[in-house]
Amino acid sequence: MPTLNWIRNATNDRVKCRLVIYMAETTTIRVSVRTRERLNALAAKRGTPAGEVVAELVEAADDELLLAAAERAFGRLARDPVALAAYRSETRELDSEFDAPTPAW
Repeated sequence: MPTLNWIRNATNDRVKCRLVIYMAETTTIRVSVRTRERLNALAAKRGTPAGEVVAELVEAADDELLLAAAERAFGRLARDPVALAAYRSETRELDSEFDAPTPAW
């Protein structure tokens, strides 16, 4: 709910002012002092708020885990001759439709 405040305008008249602040939902996390200092240094180097740096780092870590899981899955596929044959059968049609070929396992 906006708060109602009294302020002075350019001619020093007292006028009503509603202050509305929209802020994304946030929370606090505990990190070591060293980690906080490193985070703040990284944020300063990037010229972005520390919260944005944390969000970007979490996104990158999540992407890394996803790619590692995909790599493990393709590794399992490559070691299973029956599954690999089915994969190759299903992807032959795709190979002819796109410029980028599917991986040769």
